[in-house]
Amino acid sequence: MNSKARPAAVPDHSIECITFDLDDTLWPVMPVIRHAEDRFYAWLRERAPAVCARFEPEELVADRAGFMRAAPEEERHDLTRLRKRWLRGLAQRCQVCPDTLEEEGFAVFWHARNEVTPFPEADAVLARLHGRFTLGAISNGNADVFRTPLGRYFDFAVPAAEAGAAKPHPRIFEHARRRAGVPAPAILHVGDDPVADILGALDAGLNAAWYNPDALPWEHPVPAPPRLGRLGQLPRILGLHD
Repeated sequence: MNSKARPAAVPDHSIECITFDLDDTLWPVMPVIRHAEDRFYAWLRERAPAVCARFEPEELVADRAGFMRAAPEEERHDLTRLRKRWLRGLAQRCQVCPDTLEEEGFAVFWHARNEVTPFPEADAVLARLHGRFTLGAISNGNADVFRTPLGRYFDFAVPAAEAGAAKPHPRIFEHARRRAGVPAPAILHVGDDPVADILGALDAGLNAAWYNPDALPWEHPVPAPPRLGRLGQLPRILGLHD
């Protein structure tokens, strides 16, 4: 992390664009992943039972996680590509059709991956900000915000796979800045991860607000950013009172 990262500032009228992390900022991620893995395993029972004969559901999840941990660092930002590569190798190990597992199996998982349940205040907050600010998503995951119930509020989305780097790398934030078409200081990034979201955004010259519903302490050598115990506090720190 760049030791000269600009300190966090309270957002003011200069903010033109707000970007959001997705997983664990606008919706809880683990229920979504469990749902998607369950849907995928149910599909395997029908279309590739040889995989189920070899792996119980939790064993399959562990196998996939191990594959991704072992991937080269420069490839870990592209979760879709890694999952498809794992699926093709899984098919070969279990002697099932690689194309079916890679394409159809991935599609089953991915569609379920986007069946999210937003946090209670997310819809109302985004509705209030929509039209006042350019709204974008910056995510290290492979959810597509435009396929979720919140997609109608967003102007653009930057996944790590598209940017060629994952947060906290400055490249993904610069990619989002170009999409927004505004200077970096005119962007406020909102996220739950103090390193990937907050320090990453600050290091790239953006403002940042920390979604921190668990009231965790700030443990980094730059001034603490504005903190959000609830998403519903975001309009207030932006100075919106109507």
